[in-house]
Amino acid sequence: MAGIEDVVVYRGENVLDKVKNFFVDPEITKQAKAKLGRFATTSADYASGYARKFPNVVKSTSITPAALNIGIKLFDKMHFPQGPVGSGGYNVGALQLLSKKNTSKLKVDILKTFMSNAKALTPLATKGLNFLASLPVATLTMVLQSTPANSDEANMTLEDFAMMANQEKEGIETIDIGDME
Repeated sequence: MAGIEDVVVYRGENVLDKVKNFFVDPEITKQAKAKLGRFATTSADYASGYARKFPNVVKSTSITPAALNIGIKLFDKMHFPQGPVGSGGYNVGALQLLSKKNTSKLKVDILKTFMSNAKALTPLATKGLNFLASLPVATLTMVLQSTPANSDEANMTLEDFAMMANQEKEGIETIDIGDME
């Protein structure tokens, strides 16, 4: 159970990148393979920004401050020294490498994942809404509303519709027996 002093860390993943990493390139070094899927940060915004392509997932877990310090030291040693947290123009939080134990505790943060995917789809959604707004109202209502079937059409099969279409092509009128009475 997470204690009060624990720190929440986030990891943003692009789902398609995870599929690509499944078929890992044999040229990748053993050290690089050991780091796959272990990067995390204390900034939720940076993690969701990292997973900017659709579909993506933002995961989170609580870790102890000691595990956070060890992860930061590992990141600094393997990549670059970070300096104080928040010292850059964009708050990336504390970048770190999670231990294998903490990596297995990562769970999907549903709200942050939903918001990240919504941001990724915004240009497409805006384009679709602009297209719908440009249609005349009558066309839009015709597309969005369905019409109920007549009582005669409810039990018809595809063959009946095809026969009716052929009769219309040939100019033959169909006479309903109910009209003759």
